[in-house]
Parts: sequence; structure tokens; C-alpha cells
Amino acid sequence: MAVKVSITGTLSMPRKAAVQLIESHTNAQFSRHVTRDVNYLVAARFDTNKAKRAAQIGVTVISEVEMLESIQRGSFPENGKPFRPDTPQDHPDDDLVWTEEFDSARLCFLEYFDAEGIVSHRFIRLSCKGRGSNGRDYLGAFDDERFKTFRADRVTKLEELPVDSYR
Repeated sequence: MAVKVSITGTLSMPRKAAVQLIESHTNAQFSRHVTRDVNYLVAARFDTNKAKRAAQIGVTVISEVEMLESIQRGSFPENGKPFRPDTPQDHPDDDLVWTEEFDSARLCFLEYFDAEGIVSHRFIRLSCKGRGSNGRDYLGAFDDERFKTFRADRVTKLEELPVDSYR
């Protein structure tokens, strides 16, 4: 089981240094986003959006001191990842028809709320738009390494970013 760790807030060291310590001295990988695939959130403060999301979905929240203890031990304890509730699929993949596809994926900032009403912020590479057999519109995008679909009616903000801002 790969342990995943995310960080929120300002630590006593630069985030880049904390990530390097986590990945080179423990059994964990760093994740920029808090999702149900994350085991731990290192929180300098507990009032951030990431900390609130972690608490809502059941990610274990730890302090910087606890992170450093895990680094010193050489591993984060393997704990269960948050429970992912069974929800009926809004759309089977084969019921989607992509009506607009982009030659090169567009880098965008997305604000989205899921079926549980939890708001998330993420950077995506928007690659297509389509419609499901249920009559709903969808966005198709890459979020980290996976292709995901997002219901358009749950998107509260979609902002295309200039490519130069990530060089």
C-alpha cells in the first residue's frame, strides 16, 4: 500500500524540503490535493480549506511534529484511506458522447462540488466537453495522472490559465 501525504499551511521549513524528506526518508508519496486516496494531511493550521476537507472525508490530520517523528522512524504508519461511499454512477462512461475535443489540453483552475457538497479546488487539463444520455453536460479532464469527468452543473468556477504561468 502506498501511503500518501498532503500538506497545508506554512511549516517551519519550506514545503519543498518537507516533501523531499517525506519522499526520500519514508514509505510515503506527496500529494498536492486532499482526496480519498490520501492517508495523512500535515496541518500547520486546522482552519484551511484542505484541513476542513480532510476532516469531512476522514483523512487523518497530523501536526508537523508528528510528520517529523514519522520521518525519523522512516515510515508513516499504514492506516486506512478514507471510506469512499458507494454512490450510483451519474453516468456510465459509455453513455457519454464527447461533442467538443481540444487538440491540446487547456490548463484550467476548477472549483467543483461533489455529490456530498464538498467543494474542491484543483488544476486540470481540460480536454473535452460532452453530454451524457441522462441529458447532463460533462467536462473531461486530466487531474494529476488520471482522466476524470466532472458534471458541468457542479462546476462553480472554471478559469483557463495562461500556459506561461507554469513554466
